[in-house]
Amino acid sequence: MAKEASIAPKERVNIVYKPAVGDAKEEVELPLKVLVMGDFTMEADDTPIEDREAVNIDKDNFNDALKSYNVKLDAMVENKLSDEPDDEMRVELDFNSLSDFNPDAIVEKIPELKKLVELRNALKAVKGPLGNIPEFKKRLNELVTDPGAKERILKELGIEE
Repeated sequence: MAKEASIAPKERVNIVYKPAVGDAKEEVELPLKVLVMGDFTMEADDTPIEDREAVNIDKDNFNDALKSYNVKLDAMVENKLSDEPDDEMRVELDFNSLSDFNPDAIVEKIPELKKLVELRNALKAVKGPLGNIPEFKKRLNELVTDPGAKERILKELGIEE
């Protein structure tokens, strides 16, 4: 006997409940609903739990709910861009929508990373048409390996080393 298909949309997680009371054989399908509780503000709140309001979040209002809570991250992280050990840099991120968690969006918010990506994109643009010219490759290699020339290029691009 083939099992009946679910009546709910397939993108929803449902739980099939089989009662174990008496001779009941009927299966009941219930939508999965999750209540998440926690201290996500990192601030003191003396409001009793029973007086706090639950927030209903779904796919249609997720970005609005995220924006209303003004989610931010201010942290000191290990600076992997520096040659100095134990060097740290301040990272300040704010999240107003789900797309703000995208790595490209995070890079846009950190000036040091944004400069590196811009430099990378500029080098990729140059590499395309000029990458096949041996003379250009040789000259570019000389510029990168010469500390004085490298310093002048970084200064001209506005990047401090």
